[in-house]
Amino acid sequence: MEKKFGQTFKDIRTSKNYRQSDVNGDMMHQTSYSKFELGKMDVTLEKFEVLLNNLEISYDEFQFIHNGYNYSDRNRIISRFNELKFIEVNKLTEIISMSESYLHTVEDRYIQDILALSKAFLILKESENFEVPRRYAEDVWLRLQNSNIWYLSDLKLINSILFLFPIPTAISITQFAIKQAVKYKDFHDYRKIILPFKFNLVHLFIRERAFEEAFLLNEEVIEEAKELKSYMQISLSYLRKGLLLEQRSSQSNSFIEQAFEIARLVDDHALIDQLNKEKSYLSSILNP
Repeated sequence: MEKKFGQTFKDIRTSKNYRQSDVNGDMMHQTSYSKFELGKMDVTLEKFEVLLNNLEISYDEFQFIHNGYNYSDRNRIISRFNELKFIEVNKLTEIISMSESYLHTVEDRYIQDILALSKAFLILKESENFEVPRRYAEDVWLRLQNSNIWYLSDLKLINSILFLFPIPTAISITQFAIKQAVKYKDFHDYRKIILPFKFNLVHLFIRERAFEEAFLLNEEVIEEAKELKSYMQISLSYLRKGLLLEQRSSQSNSFIEQAFEIARLVDDHALIDQLNKEKSYLSSILNP
């Protein structure tokens, strides 16, 4: 039998040595509150939020505890997908397997999108052919482009499919997404959400040969990545800066060297591999 939220709530409360009155106050009748903790009745979302606040615990942490100090199947899939840094075959295979298993019993549009994009990335990695992956991405985009407002989950999906679109379209989508994200400026993860868009936009500007726009935005990305202590984006942005300076016939070797030195210092072989690929690809654009 599935454990009720109220039962998990009671476990947390008693472990903190809190009385029922400490978290309930006079918000609910004592009998009703007891039934909630026994799993015999549910409470409204508004009341549940107040109870969690009184218990000094967030909803995300509560869910994690409720699932035996683990993510739910759905949140595990989303977490694995959001953790992707590059096109990693083993992780994509795992996401596809988990998503297909989950969707076998649950209808979930967001997980369907993650499954479609994971398949697209895997095909792209194995074949280096953009045509089939682009069709997967377009199915996701057809839904998202009809939304008047993009929320965090939408923004994360959009950022992951940008490279599958024609460059002018991808730039336009990215610029619109950055504007959409402004409403989250006071949200605790705002900079972590917006930085990947700016980071990808630099790449798109370079591909479009808009080198001045790329350089100025890349400088902004470097500063924000330093504030977030995001070594991967610092390293790749240093590489881009060095290559852009080379294109200007300026001294740049130090930035390219620093990019690889960061990756070596943290012993990140996947990043070193990505730096080499990015250097080769961008050099072909900057110095045709």
